[in-house]
Order: sequence, then C-alpha cells, then structure tokens
Amino acid sequence: MIPRGSCAIAFVGPLPPPLHGFSAICAAMLARLQSTAPVAQFDRAPRAKGRARQLRRELCEVTRYIHTVRLNPKISLYLALSGGLGQILDGLYVLIAKFYRRPIFVHHHSFAYINKPTLISNLTFHLLRNATHIALSREMGRKLAERYELNQDRVEVLSNAAFYGPATELVQVAAIGKTPICIGFLSNITFAKGLVEFFDVLTELHRLAVPYSAYIAGPVSPDVRTTLDRLLAKTRHVNYLGPLYDEEKSKFYKRLDVLLFPTKYVNEAEPLVIHEAMQSGVHVIACARGAIPEMLSRSAGLAFDESSFVMSAAAAIRAFNLDRTGLALAQRLSYEQAHRLRLGAERRLVELVERIRSGDS
Repeated sequence: MIPRGSCAIAFVGPLPPPLHGFSAICAAMLARLQSTAPVAQFDRAPRAKGRARQLRRELCEVTRYIHTVRLNPKISLYLALSGGLGQILDGLYVLIAKFYRRPIFVHHHSFAYINKPTLISNLTFHLLRNATHIALSREMGRKLAERYELNQDRVEVLSNAAFYGPATELVQVAAIGKTPICIGFLSNITFAKGLVEFFDVLTELHRLAVPYSAYIAGPVSPDVRTTLDRLLAKTRHVNYLGPLYDEEKSKFYKRLDVLLFPTKYVNEAEPLVIHEAMQSGVHVIACARGAIPEMLSRSAGLAFDESSFVMSAAAAIRAFNLDRTGLALAQRLSYEQAHRLRLGAERRLVELVERIRSGDS
C-alpha cells in the first residue's frame, strides 16, 4: 500500500519469468526504484494461459492502475515500452497518466519501432510526445527523436551497463605459443541470434588452418535443436554446455578469448551478453545492429555488417592467433570500455531514479 501524499512510482513492464534481456533489466530497474520510493507494480509479462485470460488479467491490472493513480496525486509512471502490439495496452496506462496529469517516463529497450514504425507506434508516440524518454544509447536517442519528432532535450540516455556491479580486476592474459584461441557463443540459441553463422566462422577458421577451441551455451529453441545437433556432430573442437547461470556463466567467460555474437535479430538493442563478456575482458566480434557499434567503440570490439560477418570475423581471429600481444591489448580495451560504460551509466541512473521518484519530468 502506498502512503497517501508521498512521492511514489507506478512501474509498468515485464518481469521474469520468462527471463530474457528485457525482463532482466526491468527487474533490475524495479529494484532500484524500490530502494528510493514506494512502488506499485503492474507486471506486463504473460501470466495466464490463453489470450483471452491474459487479456482479462491485463485489463484488471489497468483497472488497478486507475485506482492507484486516483489515490496518489504524486505518483509517476515508469513504462518499459513494448516493442510491438503490446503498445496497445501500454497506451492505456499512458492515457490514464495523461488524464490525471501524472509525470511519464518511458524506457526504450527495442529498435523495432525505430527500424519499422507502425500505425500503433505512431499513435503511441503521439501520446508520449511530452514524456521523458530513456534510450539505451546516444544514437538510439537521436533516431527516436528524429523518427517521432521528439524534443531532444526530453530524451535521456541510460546504458544497460548501469545495472552491473564493478568487475574484478582483469587478470586474463592471452595465451602465447600454440595454445588454441578460445571462442564462445552465449545466447538464447536461435537462428536469429546467429547460430549457423557461428559455425560458419569455425568452418572458415578450419580452412585457414587456425587452431581453436569453441564453446556454445544457452537454452536451445526447439526449432533449431536438429540443426544444432547436426552442426555439433560435423564440427571439430566445439562443445555445447547447455544453459548457464551465475557462477557457471562467469566461468564460461573466464575461459574465452573472443565472444562471437553474429546476431541477425532485426530488433537487437543493447545485448547484455556483450556487457558481460567485456566485463570479463573478452573481446567481442558482433554484427552491427542496434546499439552494438556504440558498445564496441574505442576498439573495445569489432562490429561487422551481416553480409561480411563470417569472413571478417574469421580474418580477425586469424590475426589474433598470429599476434597474441595484440589479442591481449584487445581484451584490455574491452575491459576498459566496460568499466567506462558502467561508471557513466551508474551516474545517470542515480539522477534518473531521483527524477522519476520526484516526478521531475
């Protein structure tokens, strides 16, 4: 129960389970908001079986939000905006907040409505014209403002790096001599995340006579299980480790020299796996989607176009194999970028949470 008259926050967004990048960051943001003010939660994750039951549940939550807003004149709306049709229900929260003149803060986690605007997204952003918008990167904020004619002064930038604690001091040193370079892939294992392209890079490395060891981790989508098994059977020096969490995930990163992230996912935003890898001093080679090029700036990693990814990634790994000192430097630059991103984002998070708490939109 929120005390009447207090500054409070209505949190609207998907929470785990299921656990994915969007819900993980929402949970982390919720925890930060709860540390500063009373928070009313309105979970947008699917919780009921069947579309009709889920819709009824969602509308009950909207009704509860109306009641909460009426009783709390100093409540702000924090909305983790959906990437697609979910914006219809998001729009109900926005309409209610606008009717009662409550401050609105919108956190963007998707490039879907930037890359391909829809009638729904255009209507949603028309309602959100005067809201405070939180983007993941400067380029994302610029594109949002340009696409939807937003006031750039009302667009804030907050990297997901804000939700990571300090990394331990980098002790990883690139192996010398003939020790194979260790290459990793960690993600929800789907075709869109680049499973086939990862194996294509390994095939090219074999053709180039570059020694390597490779590890794959993450939950497997049912539609790629057969393909994964076939590729594992025909490719040398690669092992599938299954889903990894907590300490096991940390151990995974510590064994890697390079993480490949050949994502083809059209709405890729700011992948958490890249932050995690860089914090462990792992050099990242990825497709240039979403905020990835900005994450890997300052030589922290390599971002290639999808069309040239396989050959470019293999060539870069071949070069690292021949120049282990260069690999060690690349890993150091990755680690330093992670530290830099985290410190800047941490300061922005403190400022934004205070603004959301006080309703200073």
